[in-house]
Amino acid sequence: MNLVGYYRVPPVRGIFFSPAQEERLLLLGCQEVFSDRCLASGVVRPGLQRALDALEPGGAVAVPSFHALAGDMAGLVEAVLKLQARGLHLIVQQPDVDTRTQPGFFETCQMLAGFSRERPMVRAAEAALIAKGGKAGGMKGLKTGASEKPGEKEPPTTAHPREGGDPS
Repeated sequence: MNLVGYYRVPPVRGIFFSPAQEERLLLLGCQEVFSDRCLASGVVRPGLQRALDALEPGGAVAVPSFHALAGDMAGLVEAVLKLQARGLHLIVQQPDVDTRTQPGFFETCQMLAGFSRERPMVRAAEAALIAKGGKAGGMKGLKTGASEKPGEKEPPTTAHPREGGDPS
């Protein structure tokens, strides 16, 4: 198959599929539509796995929105990178995203994934610096805005014309 649809169903008692989302995806040209029910206990997406397995390399998964693909940023980036690793494309109806014509979307998601992986390390380093009595954001040898010696005054600064100074 070349184009399949996918969406997640919110965890509402008695709702197991969304006819409106299925119809939107079928009108888009999807040959088959897969879905998963969101569970509060964890992320299990057999419908997404079946959708990916049904596609040939170069095929595309269509979703009505990013929310229909994942419940949070980490899940979204994970799903998008999974598509890219399989040589598949992503079509999002709202907002309009199509990686067949906008390949930069995958690179953006890779950068976000890197940021997400690095952030805990940066937080830990910042916390260790603060615990040791260091100043967050300060570096040895750089002025932090305070005078180096007690009683020493900093030179006055001049306002830039665009920042409210005299434009003449």
